[in-house]
Amino acid sequence: MSDPSTERQPRGPWTHGYADGANGIRLHYAEIRPESDPAEAPLAILLHGFPEFWWSWRLQMPALAAAGYWVVAPDLRGYNLSDAPTGVDDYRMDLLTEDVQSLIAHCGRERAVIVGHDWGGVVAWRFAMDYASSVERLIVMNAPHPERMAEAFGGKPNLRQIGRSWYMFVFQIPRLPERWLATNNYERVGWVFRDTAARPEAFPAEVMQEYRTAAARNGLSGPLHYYRAAVRAGAHESRTRLSSQFPGLGQLLDNVLGSDTTEAVEFPRIAAPTLLIWGERDTALGKELTEDMDGLFDGPFELMYLPDCGHWVQQEGAADVNRLMLEFLERYR
Repeated sequence: MSDPSTERQPRGPWTHGYADGANGIRLHYAEIRPESDPAEAPLAILLHGFPEFWWSWRLQMPALAAAGYWVVAPDLRGYNLSDAPTGVDDYRMDLLTEDVQSLIAHCGRERAVIVGHDWGGVVAWRFAMDYASSVERLIVMNAPHPERMAEAFGGKPNLRQIGRSWYMFVFQIPRLPERWLATNNYERVGWVFRDTAARPEAFPAEVMQEYRTAAARNGLSGPLHYYRAAVRAGAHESRTRLSSQFPGLGQLLDNVLGSDTTEAVEFPRIAAPTLLIWGERDTALGKELTEDMDGLFDGPFELMYLPDCGHWVQQEGAADVNRLMLEFLERYR
């Protein structure tokens, strides 16, 4: 018997399924299997960002499947049809990466191509570090490497980026951001796309409505908890980096805030061949976050800019993104 909830998902050449994630939560996913034998097809896991859901990959899924990939695009925990646990700690990075590993295992595989945008890109970066043997190739879109973000907020403060990230701090307020975004049937969720896109024509009313509908299914507490959990973890990291850069400041912080023995996080170098695609007209993340990255990788690293795209790069510049992805995947097959 079909699942009524999936019947109300956007229509297309995909089917739907569910997998168990970390701590037993249920993850919904959409998939397209290639015409060739899926048992022989490489697996590609596509991770969306905020405030999206699996459908943000609608323009990439058919292209990857046509190239012979088994494409699986989950709703991250907290989103759309996936379970939405209520605690901030339920959105820790170790749980988010374990969800990805569980999904790969659910597909009967040990490795996958990992693709991520925005928050999905943040998870993809960390997954490639913590589960290196599970990553065949890595593609990230408009999500800075954690080392660059930690520098921007810590050891090498980037005041412009801190200013661009104002919303992360607003999201720390309990309940109020949820209420603000939910106004008028989540109308502001649609505005998030339209008003920050370099190509607003990529977000006509019917597209914005799909995102509004998905946001209303679980509400946005879960998605906002990603930011709350990250800021809690990042506060320790930034404080430690500031202290190492300016020892006197570290002593002052200890005196004012109490002793903090947290050591700076060491980010392992990434071994998998990696492609970073960056829409240059991103209003939330500065291009400088992509500079001097070669030292963060043991494997091949490629960086491609799309000057006419903003943050929602895979939707604003789908043709270019698909071409760059497929060319990269072919080079490192």
